[in-house]
Amino acid sequence: MRRPWPTALFLYALAGFGSAALADDTIANHLAACAACHGEHGEGVNGAEYYPHLAGKPAGYLFEQLRGFRDGRRVNAPMTWLVQFADDAWLREIADYYAALPPRTQRADTGAAQLTPERARRAEQLVREGDAVLHVPACSACHGTNLAGLEPGIPATIGLPADYIVAQFGHWKTGSRRALAPDCMHDVAMALTPEDIRAVATWLSQQSNPDGMRPAPVGSFAPPVSCGALAAEGAR
Repeated sequence: MRRPWPTALFLYALAGFGSAALADDTIANHLAACAACHGEHGEGVNGAEYYPHLAGKPAGYLFEQLRGFRDGRRVNAPMTWLVQFADDAWLREIADYYAALPPRTQRADTGAAQLTPERARRAEQLVREGDAVLHVPACSACHGTNLAGLEPGIPATIGLPADYIVAQFGHWKTGSRRALAPDCMHDVAMALTPEDIRAVATWLSQQSNPDGMRPAPVGSFAPPVSCGALAAEGAR
């Protein structure tokens, strides 16, 4: 079934893709504007630190992010412009499309400062063990031991540029990125120092998984903290 074209997508198609894109009714062509920033196959764009990969992430996670941009829980003017009039059914269709694509699993380091041995040890401690004094759980306790994520709502942390990860922590700290309550990542971001955030982000940006590694199936393990978006998608 042909979807109504949001104005932004329509103008983008006319400007960059021409009548061929309009004539082709595949979902990929309906998402031409998404491809401009996130890659033709949702793989992200090398050197574009603030446009993450979408491919292979849990559909529930992607759906919640799209709803967040539409409903004001995430602040990004171009994204809000694209989805402000979209209904849940169309956002789910977009999320399902990108979730089904091959995930990006290779390191994405884009030249961030190399870690000192001390900072690398601290980053790996936070990723693998957390910090009980700060009440920060291990990243791997929620995102998986291989950091590939957990269905239906926890994304991989593999394949993300360090600067993007740092920026998201900043958004959580300032409230310009909010999840459904309880917002566990806000709590983590508020507990960590800027130095810890940069160390973790740089360490994560240097990690890889085997090609095609997807998020763990729902119920594979239980995160140690409650997550609002995960609970909402679990009830879907």
